[in-house]
Amino acid sequence: MSLSRPLRCLSLAALTLSASATDDDAWAKSQPVQEFEVDLDKSPEDRFTEVATHFNSSIWKLVAAFDHFPIRNVCREWTEKRGNETDELQREINGVAATTKVPTFFLNAVAMLYEVNTLMVPIHNITLPQLPIPMSGPACTGIIANNKDDNSVYHARNLDFSPAEYLQDLVYTGIFKKGGEELFRAQMVAGYSFPLTALKKGADGFSYEINTRFLDHEGGNGEMWKNMFDEKRPLNGWTARKAIETSANYEDFVKAMSTTPLVATVYNVISGVKKGTILARNPDDVAYQMTLGKENYQCRDDYIIITNFDFFYHDIREWFDPTGGKGIGHPRRIAAQKLLNASSSLTPEVLMSTISEMEVMAKDTIFQAIINVEKGIWQVGKPACTDCPKPPSAQAFLV
Repeated sequence: MSLSRPLRCLSLAALTLSASATDDDAWAKSQPVQEFEVDLDKSPEDRFTEVATHFNSSIWKLVAAFDHFPIRNVCREWTEKRGNETDELQREINGVAATTKVPTFFLNAVAMLYEVNTLMVPIHNITLPQLPIPMSGPACTGIIANNKDDNSVYHARNLDFSPAEYLQDLVYTGIFKKGGEELFRAQMVAGYSFPLTALKKGADGFSYEINTRFLDHEGGNGEMWKNMFDEKRPLNGWTARKAIETSANYEDFVKAMSTTPLVATVYNVISGVKKGTILARNPDDVAYQMTLGKENYQCRDDYIIITNFDFFYHDIREWFDPTGGKGIGHPRRIAAQKLLNASSSLTPEVLMSTISEMEVMAKDTIFQAIINVEKGIWQVGKPACTDCPKPPSAQAFLV
């Protein structure tokens, strides 16, 4: 199926009025995101004690929702097969386990969920049984855009993560500090040590977003399992976090996220001061790169965009994605591009309006962000989520 359907434009006047109104309305309906300091000078066991204590009941609601044999058994098997993580990460996990009393093997298994989520049954096998994976995501939408009104680059982000009814209550901003100073800030999920969205401020700082990229070739599933359980490579999220911590500038970060071996495929969405790129990564190389300001497939020169599919390679699975507001047959990316292409200037208001549009938001969009590295903007919120009913009460788990 061709992805080059015409992008029918809205009138500019109608969009301009709608954008500002929707932007205000979207932020007004969002819940604020709480902030917590994460002191990297503390021992790893103690870094997340405040976070784990604050979110303890919400963590247990998530744990209790998956208290049944297949999930418990898979968590144990994965943890035993992979063994401990790198010393620093394992000590952070052990500290959260000690604070919350959640079994360590469950938290170790949660740390692997991004990698496992890249497994996607091919279309011709779509009815086959799936692995009993308790979470899905981060799916998401990422846009890097140059706003011609102020000549600066903005990063717009939707994080889609299920089960949203539990995970949205675990979202927070971690202010990672070193020597008493902010090193970077990141959107986090309590109980999970890896940043899903991040900003490192500075004259040559950068922002970061991780998006699920599903496997793109036969044999990819086996490669992922080999990387995780045989080679025991550091998990993608840990690789990203260490690169954020240690990279001095945008170029160093892009290089690290382009070349460091990974466990699984991923999209790295990165913006800087008047620049930006999207890296479609395979575990050992870059499969495709989009660079802001250059010629990019089906994009104007003032923006680049990605959801979860290689649309530049005509990935048919994009059309079978059920997560958008209109479901299967209505890709979130195409809905977003209709709005972007109808605007002469991609202001933060237009970007917020775009990612808040019903066809662009997923049913499990638990977090949104508008980021500008040059201006130090970190505007974030937890949107009204379709899949966020009141969760059931927690119950005993894992004996």
